[in-house]
Amino acid sequence: MRNRKVCTVLVFLYGTLAACSSDLKGTELSVTDGEENVTFYDEFRSFDENVWTKETHEAGWTNQELQSYDPAQVSVGMDGDKSVLMITAERKDGHIVSGRINSKGKKNFRYGTLIASIRLPQTGNGLWPAFWMMGDNGKEWPANGEIDIMEMGDAEGIKSGTTSTRVNTALHFGKDTSSHEQEYYATSFVHNLQDGKYHTYTLVWNESDVEIRIDDVVFHSFDIKDNPYFHDNFFILFNLAVGGTFTGITDINAVTALQEGQKATMYVDWIKFIHQ
Repeated sequence: MRNRKVCTVLVFLYGTLAACSSDLKGTELSVTDGEENVTFYDEFRSFDENVWTKETHEAGWTNQELQSYDPAQVSVGMDGDKSVLMITAERKDGHIVSGRINSKGKKNFRYGTLIASIRLPQTGNGLWPAFWMMGDNGKEWPANGEIDIMEMGDAEGIKSGTTSTRVNTALHFGKDTSSHEQEYYATSFVHNLQDGKYHTYTLVWNESDVEIRIDDVVFHSFDIKDNPYFHDNFFILFNLAVGGTFTGITDINAVTALQEGQKATMYVDWIKFIHQ
């Protein structure tokens, strides 16, 4: 109710109709939203091909993942009263298909605040949802740089029974695969993030730091002041992988989160970028 009052005031004072629309879709607003330098905002009323590309890849393409990526597994539809991006993993006929999108070459950013509102499936044993970025600079991985804002479903979480709270965030970089380096942080968040509700995942990025926040709570911060790989334009990725080295599951028969004939979906309500 507090947010609706704020939205009404903003519309009256500034005519900020977009803020009211966001509020009705569940966006957490404050009185400062009317002053934000929002340079990109997608609330997924449709799939915008001017921003996003649906990827196609065979199973095992990377990280020993078990799914193939098929554009048909990415759609925009309704989740209750929300129009959302839906990335769906499905196991059928002994195979797994899922979805992955990126904004490479279409929409990229450097320094600022990137926020997405996401509802995650129960990762259990095998699902691996991710919200992340890579350098949009024409370089091959890891020379392009990678920022993992949110990943869930890792092997340690499966082992410890904390898959619904354990979050991984990381930086990947290096001249080539043989000199790949990573800095990562993984621990259980203060509450369940696979509770059927939408949660916000935020990257706050400047010349000195990459800070990750979950539901507006600071989760971890990386020092990038002297790291040359994180001062370029980066593009966005969303995907829902199944199995792979991150999960520790490379045998389809060990995936218990997605049985034959079942589907699991990662929902994205909105995403926005606030320029520094």
